[in-house]
Amino acid sequence: TVRLWDVGTGQPVGEPLRGHTHSVTSVSFSPDGTRIVTGSWDNTVRLWDAGTGQPVGEPLRGHTSPVTSVSFSLDGTRIVTGSWDNTVRLWDAGTRKPVGEPLRGHTHSVTSVSFSPDGTRIVTGSSDRTVRLWDAVMTQPLQESAVSDPSAFSHEHCTIEATTTMTLNNHSISFSSNNSIHALCNTSEFMEGASHHDCHPSSFSLNGDSGWVVGPKGRLLFWVPPASRHSFYNPSTVLVIPRGGPELDLSRMAHGQHWQKCREQ
Repeated sequence: TVRLWDVGTGQPVGEPLRGHTHSVTSVSFSPDGTRIVTGSWDNTVRLWDAGTGQPVGEPLRGHTSPVTSVSFSLDGTRIVTGSWDNTVRLWDAGTRKPVGEPLRGHTHSVTSVSFSPDGTRIVTGSSDRTVRLWDAVMTQPLQESAVSDPSAFSHEHCTIEATTTMTLNNHSISFSSNNSIHALCNTSEFMEGASHHDCHPSSFSLNGDSGWVVGPKGRLLFWVPPASRHSFYNPSTVLVIPRGGPELDLSRMAHGQHWQKCREQ
């Protein structure tokens, strides 16, 4: 169950909120205080009316393992959730529908999630001992978007400026914190036959168990050794902490018909 309490009197407010079928692991109020979001070991997320204590619609289903962390965006329009299934999911708080594909990159349970104040970034913590910064705007499918972080992220006097770009007409693929230099920009042949859905950055994901990075249409792209998987960059990730993990420079990558040019060069 979920319970509401009066912080002044220490007394319960209304009846317990019942609906989850297993332990409730995370709760959060919407910024305006009218709704409550909860995550549970029953693998679901639920929305509640804080005034009446009644559930709002059906449970949000998508995670395949217990939901460990939930949070509203500052404007109350989106919800981010983390789970033992190693993924992060975004939801539309109004329609209760998922926004885009799951964010994949962590190789162990996601234990904490939160939006940045402006809603453009999501930060997540995991049992894989890393913190990841995600581009929340890039999770919107079938929209052209280019997001740049003009403010430097500083850590121990080291500065990173992260820019992520993925457009429907001009794809770029990056497994690095500096995709302006290390990205694969000529992707027309690589993306040939892929649907708009498959062109989304989250279509490129690392399978933490097998080590294979999978691309559009389920293609196996390359294999990552076990010791390098937990801090590996993927196209949806802006930054991985601690730093020093493997990053790929794809700027001179040869693929498809481009292989024949290697001999010429």
